[in-house]
Amino acid sequence: MGDGLVVQRLVGRAEEQAILGKVLKGSEPEFLALYGRRRVGKTFLIREFFQDAIRFELTGIHSASRSLQLRNFSDQLARAGGSQPREELPSDWYRAFGQLTAFLESLDTARRHVVFFDEVPWLATRRSGFLQALEHFWNSWASRQAHVVLVICGSAAAWMIEKVIHNRGGSVQSRHAAAPPRSVFADRSP
Repeated sequence: MGDGLVVQRLVGRAEEQAILGKVLKGSEPEFLALYGRRRVGKTFLIREFFQDAIRFELTGIHSASRSLQLRNFSDQLARAGGSQPREELPSDWYRAFGQLTAFLESLDTARRHVVFFDEVPWLATRRSGFLQALEHFWNSWASRQAHVVLVICGSAAAWMIEKVIHNRGGSVQSRHAAAPPRSVFADRSP
């Protein structure tokens, strides 16, 4: 967490800050799901609290095709790595998460690295394969990386609860998952 200025900018979020502080200071891999109504400051909370610990951030695009979402992913991954976007896009989310894994493996493991996916319901459309690839990323690699903090965020609270928090049939919480996502409900203005 940053200096005292951040704390001042996050007035009214003591409970959420306590959870985020434990996550950031922890020594185990963490999976955090933040959900709540639109315009209550979820994204601001994550960005302000984690600041420079965010190594990769992707915000879903409303009503966008899978190929546009994958272009957005590729552009953001290039930005995170300080390179030019690739002309050839990953063909699916499984390959995109493979690229993300390779990027994260190149980073120093002595520091916590936050991977932040915002507006997840926009990324995880019906046939996109996003949730299955996210599940695979978490279960097969990220859940074994003590320096990784995976944060997903969404405004469609009912969707987040059904598809992520309470889902026991596969997506994200398979029986092999190291731990289910820790959930934070942020449904009020600060």
